[in-house]
Amino acid sequence: MTTTAEFSILPFNCKKINDKYLVTNMLGCWDALDEQGFRQLQSLRVMQGGPLFDRLLERGMIVDADNLPRLINGYRNLNANLFADTRLHIAVLTKRCNLRCTYCHAEGGASSDDMSVETATRVLQYLFDVESKAVTLEFQGGEATINWPALKFMTEHARKFNTTGKDLSIVLVSNMTLLDDEKMRFLVDHDVAVCTSLDGPADIHDKNRVTVGGRGTHAQVMDKIMRFDQKFGRKVSLLPTITRHSLAHPERIIDEYMRLGQYEIALRPVNRIGYARNSWEDIGYTAAEFNAFYDRAMAYILKLNESGRYMSERIARIILTKVVLKHDPAYVNMMNPAGGGRAVMAYAPDGSCYPTDESRMLGDDIFRLGNINTEDYDDMLNKDNMLHFLQAGCSDLWNYRSVYSPWLAVDPDLHYAMEGNVIPKVTCSALQQVLTHQFDVVFSHLLGGGKPAEILQGWVKGIPDEKSSKKEDR
Repeated sequence: MTTTAEFSILPFNCKKINDKYLVTNMLGCWDALDEQGFRQLQSLRVMQGGPLFDRLLERGMIVDADNLPRLINGYRNLNANLFADTRLHIAVLTKRCNLRCTYCHAEGGASSDDMSVETATRVLQYLFDVESKAVTLEFQGGEATINWPALKFMTEHARKFNTTGKDLSIVLVSNMTLLDDEKMRFLVDHDVAVCTSLDGPADIHDKNRVTVGGRGTHAQVMDKIMRFDQKFGRKVSLLPTITRHSLAHPERIIDEYMRLGQYEIALRPVNRIGYARNSWEDIGYTAAEFNAFYDRAMAYILKLNESGRYMSERIARIILTKVVLKHDPAYVNMMNPAGGGRAVMAYAPDGSCYPTDESRMLGDDIFRLGNINTEDYDDMLNKDNMLHFLQAGCSDLWNYRSVYSPWLAVDPDLHYAMEGNVIPKVTCSALQQVLTHQFDVVFSHLLGGGKPAEILQGWVKGIPDEKSSKKEDR
């Protein structure tokens, strides 16, 4: 840090994008400079009182006594998760599932692998023990609706015992195939948001998401989605997983989402965890292949927006929220340090507690924190492996030279699954290559100006129908 008696130039990283130099600092402040401005900053020859000095002072690249409180407040807003308790609580109601999807992360189980009422009660205690005023209870599996008694019990009692007035959201992540009208009515009456997987048109979806007998599920899922909308007036949030079968069809996948009235699509790469390890040669790909898919998809989404049809891409919108608004979008997979255990906890059917949903799917208990049936919330936060998880998930340790370091994240559980090491090898990590490329795409359009920049700026204003996308970002 270069300092005079009156101001300081904060340490910065840089990267040339298009014809501009992007400069960022640890507070999440940034600017895009031309060649002359960048050379002045790089050589620390910024004249106090000059136009470049005033610009960098306003942008937070230079700090003085007057703008320091504003910069500190901006940092707090950007990293609000650091100052809050666990908001997202994932209850894994069962390990059983009626499907056998090619990329499934979860391990299968028997009927004995269902969450009991006693364990469900402890999950609710954890939910209301945290100090956060806003909390989300998310049901996962296996297929969560297989253990409908536990789901019903937890939903009714969470609503009944929310005596402290927490802003409580309840979300069901389900393949929807087992939902009948009675169950749909219950979910609607208790304001439970529903999220399901839809990987695109039938020929793509049915390669990935099949029954135990190998039959595609697209028609069945579509029937449930439409019934939930038309009979009960509730839209289902949809999530695709991009496998090798998807790479040639970004436009068709996006069109399917447009046809179903979705305003946003989350283009998520497949992860090599769980069953996906066994089918990786069929469904997997390199980071470069996914990045090419992402480029083509973003180009098409921007084209749709230019024609007056709104559609955003979730990861790009989350990046924009952090970069443009300097606001924490509560997206667990892009928190620094990692959001596991701090922003999210996952509870297995037997009460085992993990810092993330992915960490309970690894096949070993390296990140297991304990059991909620015998230990309290504070006990979990003070475990040694919780501390090690957070150390491994601190992007500033492993990726400090990246221009995107203020907004990047490291997922220790996914790195461990793919690299066999808790310490992430970010320089050769496919996860980081994908995320870095997504930042490149966003900044390339932002700094390029014109209609694409205007469209991206509009995405941070919110989805037109936010009620159709209630699932918490994670």
